[in-house]
Amino acid sequence: MSNKKQSFFRYENSLLILLFLTFGLVFMDRLSIIYLFPFVAEELKLNNTQMGMIVGATSIAWGISTLLFASVSDFIGKKKLTLIVFILGFSIATFTSGLVAGLGSLILVRLLMGVTEGPVIPLVQSTMMAESTPKRRGSNLGLIQGSGALLGNAIAPVLVVAIAAASNWRYSFFALAIPGMILAVILIFYMKEPNFNKGVGTNGKKSKPTVQEYKSVFKTRNVWVSMLMSIFYMMYLLVFTAFMPLFLSGISKYSDAQYGAILGVLGIGMFFWQFLLPFLSDKLGRKTIIVPATFIAILLPLAVAAFHTNFALLAISIFILSLGFGAQPLYLAIIPSESVPRIFAATAIASVVLTGEIIGGTAGPVIAGILADKFSLYTPLWLASGAAVVFFLLSFLLKETAPVKVSLDISEDSVINVTV
Repeated sequence: MSNKKQSFFRYENSLLILLFLTFGLVFMDRLSIIYLFPFVAEELKLNNTQMGMIVGATSIAWGISTLLFASVSDFIGKKKLTLIVFILGFSIATFTSGLVAGLGSLILVRLLMGVTEGPVIPLVQSTMMAESTPKRRGSNLGLIQGSGALLGNAIAPVLVVAIAAASNWRYSFFALAIPGMILAVILIFYMKEPNFNKGVGTNGKKSKPTVQEYKSVFKTRNVWVSMLMSIFYMMYLLVFTAFMPLFLSGISKYSDAQYGAILGVLGIGMFFWQFLLPFLSDKLGRKTIIVPATFIAILLPLAVAAFHTNFALLAISIFILSLGFGAQPLYLAIIPSESVPRIFAATAIASVVLTGEIIGGTAGPVIAGILADKFSLYTPLWLASGAAVVFFLLSFLLKETAPVKVSLDISEDSVINVTV
């Protein structure tokens, strides 16, 4: 019995728990402004257009910072220090969000949040990739990715709104800042500097990355295909999650409690599938999972449009069809990082996040808003489904990277193997 306990609490599993909480906290902090907007808008006298400016500013800063600082961390090799600095940074930005006095100061604080949160995502994912045993990479990264849905989409709205209703919206931000500071302190003493050179024929010695190798990352087939997929996936994700509540309240006349429950079902479904599908991809292969999952993504917005008058049927459909979100960890993190030398895993992941945030994450909601104003609230659902068609077709261009399917472990090779 003692051996089993010791086995479970080995470094890989303990780090997985800490990084799971870190990743989820990023999305709790980022999304909480959306859930608290009715409280914030009333006190600061903000309108919906200004709210869009706040969200857009965060996305742009997030995307640029992601690639910039992830690439720097790949070259300097100080993943632990960089990660801890940015965790403290976004915790300070979260705390400061509760101190703002108007639109200008709020945008500045959210820009700081975007700059400090963006690099955390590729740093967490690439670190977990380095510390995972090959057969557990998919399940480990899937669990971490799913924490964003669980903590950010399911738990955050309930928690921050409850604090705001009981006291003041500013206390919600103050409360959210505390866990990040605690996690940073724990990681200072517990986390080891990840070794991205293990198993590459260098006897564990660190090799210095070159600019030529860095450039070759962007020529890697799976990286640029994932970048294209990310554009349409982020359009799909943000259009669907932003306009579904408006559709349910505007077209279906659901109460706040009803569409809040639907959002909770969506968050739980995303967490469940984002863990299960990467786990299955470790056993069956990445493409075996990603192709049918991206096809199912097409059906989710259509189901909302078709079943919105029946609450029970809608909730069941959303949970089942949120399976389409389950492939997200595969093309946003797992496949790109397995397709390049491990020392450039953070850069590969960051490049995918950058294109998705800057292009799809910015253009998608704007286009959907224009279509909704000109036609109806059904049109954002059609737009989301159309975006899913594109990233479903792009999934056929990916090359298999799962260790169970390939004889050579691509991510542990010193030369990029998945090129055009």
